[in-house]
Amino acid sequence: MATIPKVAIACQGGGSHAAFAAGVLEQLLSGEFFGRFDLVALSGTSGGAMCSALAWAGLLLGGPADAVRRLAGFWKDLEARQGPDIVANALGTWYARLPINAEISPYLYPPIAEERLRELLGKHLPFASLPTEPERRAKPTLFIGATDVRTGDRVIFPGETLDQDRLVASAAVPPLYRAVAADGRMCWDGLFSSNPPVREFTDLDLASRPDEIWVVQINPQYRRELPESMNEIIDRRNELSGNLSLGQELYFTTRVNELLAMDPTLAQRYKPIKIRVVQMHLDARDYPGPLDYASKLDRNPALIHALIRKGRERAAWFFDERSEWPREGTVPHRSVYATSPSAVSSTS
Repeated sequence: MATIPKVAIACQGGGSHAAFAAGVLEQLLSGEFFGRFDLVALSGTSGGAMCSALAWAGLLLGGPADAVRRLAGFWKDLEARQGPDIVANALGTWYARLPINAEISPYLYPPIAEERLRELLGKHLPFASLPTEPERRAKPTLFIGATDVRTGDRVIFPGETLDQDRLVASAAVPPLYRAVAADGRMCWDGLFSSNPPVREFTDLDLASRPDEIWVVQINPQYRRELPESMNEIIDRRNELSGNLSLGQELYFTTRVNELLAMDPTLAQRYKPIKIRVVQMHLDARDYPGPLDYASKLDRNPALIHALIRKGRERAAWFFDERSEWPREGTVPHRSVYATSPSAVSSTS
């Protein structure tokens, strides 16, 4: 009988686009897939942190079915469905797409977005109901990424001590959010430093260290057209910023694999870990609106449903060659040297 792999799942952030990660997790935790791997750890940043934490809490409290229920409930309640909310959502995305607009300090108006997120978490992830023992909270392990605004530190909140402040801090993207006080730090969204945490998986004890890391990538790595309008430039800048830390995290893991191949004595501390990446993708057949930066703020039910549906469809990719990494179009594992006509690639 084949041994099922130990797997850690890392969910990238991206506002409403993280509904894709929710769809992936819902599918992996239900039906035929859940028995085909041993989920030992989860991580996430921003919207991906919400998905990972909801799945983690469900697994702790009621098992896979409870995890799926919490994910579905959270995203359903996030949708703009009531009249005033529909209008506010439409105006917000319209404003974000204007050729010229002014960013306003979040300290000049009430923290509406943060209050709404806390309300949703209070309903779908009530921390008071979670086990208090650290050893119980570590099955599966959870890592949440955030950024210390003052020091620029890459901050990782483990599941053993996670609370609502720490989780909200991971999603505090400026200028939509104010900095959030968590663990004695003032934090912004983790996309600035760790989107999502990956290298912490390599430091788990050998008994729970994953054989494979599955990455749910939200931000596209490749764009065919050169951005020229200001909105296109903002879109691309946001995508590249969101992928920068992910590339570094994955390179760290592949570098460990290379060192293990060169020095077998390192096997006392590390083991080879396979990386798989599944990337979000929607086209005009899936959703008629543009998947730009403004759409990451969009809570239109049609968008969220399309993203969850596509995530469910792509979950199966983790079990075959479609998720093999590195591959064209995903986060690169090489630097391109253009010092000669041949433009030699190197892993440095």
